[in-house]
Amino acid sequence: MSNSPVLILTAAFGDGHNAAARGLAGGIHLRGGQAVVADPFAESRPRMNDFFRRLYLTLINRHPVLWNLFYVLCHRLPLIEGTVFFHRPAYLRILELLHIHQPAVVVLTFPVYGHLIARLPVDLRRRFQLVTVVTDSISVHRLWSSAPADLWVVPNEPTAGALSALGVPMNKIQPVGFPVDPRFASPEPHPGDELPGDNPRVLYLLSSGLRAGPDIASALAEQKGWSITIGTGRDPQVAQRVQAALGSRKDHVQMLGWTNDMPAILTRQHFVIGKAGGALTQETIASRTPFLVTQIVPGQEEGNFALLTKIGVAQITPDGSSVVQVIQKALANNGHGWREWKAKLAIASKPDASLRLADLCLALGGRNS
Repeated sequence: MSNSPVLILTAAFGDGHNAAARGLAGGIHLRGGQAVVADPFAESRPRMNDFFRRLYLTLINRHPVLWNLFYVLCHRLPLIEGTVFFHRPAYLRILELLHIHQPAVVVLTFPVYGHLIARLPVDLRRRFQLVTVVTDSISVHRLWSSAPADLWVVPNEPTAGALSALGVPMNKIQPVGFPVDPRFASPEPHPGDELPGDNPRVLYLLSSGLRAGPDIASALAEQKGWSITIGTGRDPQVAQRVQAALGSRKDHVQMLGWTNDMPAILTRQHFVIGKAGGALTQETIASRTPFLVTQIVPGQEEGNFALLTKIGVAQITPDGSSVVQVIQKALANNGHGWREWKAKLAIASKPDASLRLADLCLALGGRNS
């Protein structure tokens, strides 16, 4: 095994990229290796990166049609590849990271970095194995395939097929799974696996776009006997607007801000409600927690919902009445619907994917040292 760390490159454009990077790093550390997680875009141009990150969030939450247009154009045309020169500061930061850490393995959880690495001097590029971790499911954006790598890791077999259709040789694709936080692989029983009875624990995670957020929060707070937690993330304005909508019913729910303890929180729930983001979709599958989807960002998140559909657990609940109706139906007949949901998730769940991917990366590092 190489003594050099695995260098993991990520970016804060979509929750899946950072979640995969953190999950893999956690797996590597548990396996006794070293990992360095870096965001060359943020580290090289923090103000510009923050501007584009905010623009991205505004588009997906408030103007999803415009975002989908951009997403589709980048899929069909080489718009990103043609503007790689604009990212020279990020390229220089990657060079710096390679010089400092001398990695035998570099892992990408954000596809644009592959095009920057393709511009490295040949002798430098030969010093490490490059692994691209695809965070899309089923519906794979072309950017994941349009830059070379030594290996592509995908969440599941259908995604492997989709990536192969884009031109990546099947012998370079491994369906290891999505590297969720390794704490999901804990052998301890999940409290959320116990039958909910008439008192389910329900977690509602709001996106910054809100949309039907206050309506869903109010409908949940009205249910007697239900234990409701509402996650509002980092934005205090989201929490204020939800509390204002709840009024006196805010005493019936627990408000949750940003937390890094999501594995423990998710595995306690009987139901999770939220947007079909890459990280949340994969984490609910890993924790075997039934997931009600309130919003699907066109293009980017359609594959996540398609994955839930393929597993047989897809539920779209855009408003409070539909959320309550779906949960009540699942609880009926001694939780018959809920138990079917759990059984299907158990078959699809790969909670140890970060550990298996860590083993793979450390083996590649040993081979390359």
